[in-house]
This record gives sequence, C-alpha cells and structure tokens, in this order.
Amino acid sequence: MKRLLILLCLLSFRIAISAEIIDRTVAVVGAHIITASDMRQEREIAMRLGEKRIDDDKVLIQQMIDNYLIESGIADYPGVEVTDADVDSELKNSVVREGAPSQEVREAVRLRLRMRKYFDLRFGQYIRVTDEDIRKYYNDVFLPAAAERHLNPTPTLEQVADQIRTNVFQENLKHEIDIWLEAIRRRSTIEVFE
Repeated sequence: MKRLLILLCLLSFRIAISAEIIDRTVAVVGAHIITASDMRQEREIAMRLGEKRIDDDKVLIQQMIDNYLIESGIADYPGVEVTDADVDSELKNSVVREGAPSQEVREAVRLRLRMRKYFDLRFGQYIRVTDEDIRKYYNDVFLPAAAERHLNPTPTLEQVADQIRTNVFQENLKHEIDIWLEAIRRRSTIEVFE
C-alpha cells in the first residue's frame, strides 16, 4: 500500500512536470475569466473590423473588463435586441478584412450594436443639447481649432450647428457612461493578473 502511494505520487509529480500551460488567466471579473487567448481574439476581431489596434495589454484588459460589465448591465435592461439584419447592415458599413466574417466577428459586432443601443436607451434619451451649449462649443472649441488649422473661411455657427450638436451629445453621453462604469467597477470584484 505504501509502495502504491509512493508510485502514485511519483507518477503525478512526473505528469505535473510535463504539464503544458495552454492558456493564461489575465483577469477575473466576478466569476468571468478573461484569458490571454481572449485578448488575442479581441485583437484579431478589431483588426478584421478595421478598428484601431490596442497594443497596450493593460488598456485592452480594461476595455474587455468594461465590455463584460456593460454586457451584464444590458442583460438586466429590456428592449436591447439586435437582429441578424442589423449585424449584416453594420458589417456592410464597416471595413471587414479577409473575406466573410466569422461567427466571432459577427458576435463582436452584435455586442457593439447592443452596447450602442443600450447607451442610447439608458442615457441618450435624457441628454438635451441646448442652443447655448452649441454656441459655447463653437466659441470655446470649434473656433480655436479652426484657427489652429488655418481654416479660411471659417464656417459660421449655422453651417456647423448640426455637427456641433452631435459632438456635444456624444461628449455628454461619454461622460454619463464613464460615471456609470466607474460606479459599476467600484461595486464589482475585479482582479487583474500581471
């Protein structure tokens, strides 16, 4: 019996020595695990969609954590459905490289659309851009940027009002999302491994 126990210990030790690491955990959000292969896949998807590549692992991990937290929030919010036709339409408008999109690329696009729709439903309906906001942005942001770029003639406020309205709306939406995400991060159990 003692010999059998020693033999089993030696065998398990030998197996442990020859074991191979298949993947590495880079972060855990609640009970959700993010692995190094998840990061590689995310980079490949971004490349296939023609998005800007994120080379900094820490930035990519944080984005993936945020995406998971957002997905969790979407699950609790009704009416955020994205159809296959929505995904097809978005794929036609994006720069998909290397042939037909894989199922992973389609699901990534579906998630991005769901997130956009969720943010519009959750926060966008409460954001109001006033004429005063547009005037302030024009004077404080647009005119200095136009002068720096030597735009001649400089477009009038009336010519760029719709574009400015969109910019102000997007900035306010991003601000609301950042506040919401920060609150969720504080309530969540997040562990990132170096």
